[in-house]
Amino acid sequence: MAVGPGNVVWAVSTDEAHDRAAREGKFVFFEFTKAECGNCKRMDSLLYPAFDFEALLASTIPVKIDIESPEGKAIAARYSFDKAPAVLITTPQGRLVFLMEGFFNQPDFFRNANAGIEGYRKWAKQLEAQDVSKLSAQQAFDTGKELYGRSDPEAALPRLKRAMTAPGASAKQREDALELIAAVELDSGNPAGSRKTIEQLIATTKDKQRRERAELFRAQIPLAENRPADALALFQKFQRDHPTSPHLERVRQLIARLQERVAKP
Repeated sequence: MAVGPGNVVWAVSTDEAHDRAAREGKFVFFEFTKAECGNCKRMDSLLYPAFDFEALLASTIPVKIDIESPEGKAIAARYSFDKAPAVLITTPQGRLVFLMEGFFNQPDFFRNANAGIEGYRKWAKQLEAQDVSKLSAQQAFDTGKELYGRSDPEAALPRLKRAMTAPGASAKQREDALELIAAVELDSGNPAGSRKTIEQLIATTKDKQRRERAELFRAQIPLAENRPADALALFQKFQRDHPTSPHLERVRQLIARLQERVAKP
């Protein structure tokens, strides 16, 4: 195998990068580029020759991806970015370690990337030491929220459920957890579970703003099930039920798009 930039062997696919990272106990370093991207070439010309780049890649398996490819678009959507150049560092299982969208200069990149990796390692040690069954409601929620933000819903879910049931959990803490559990379940491909969770929140919360958010979220669930007509009906119901909602303009826009979609043969 040929040695590439950073004096390491770059993977030729994301599958290879994940497999090698898992075997070698390393992170995965994704570099996102695209055709005719001048800033991508500028980033490469500044990073590749640097000794700091070699040091950074020593703990990773790097792979380069076209952000406009189907795989590139899917990964970018998962981690909520859409521009190249971008650098994403994850665990082999896909948990976010570091993300940089765009490129400004070499010192900023290395400072932020190294700080992100070091911060992740410190946090991961704390995570590994946790006994979920003994966490306070706030500890469980905070950790679950960060795990969800790091694209690890599987690890987030038991902590969020603990936040609901921990002794002394306040009504607000339980409702915060329910709201996030519904999002985690939907992202994890469990729309039925997500619907059940959000309907529980709608039925029990006394917070008007939270109920509105929950009803909006419930209306989006049918979209994940490819049922636009059901989503349209729920958004129209929201419009009728909440004529003074601050979310109304967004709802009208969604209704208009869904009406066009439903009307198509």
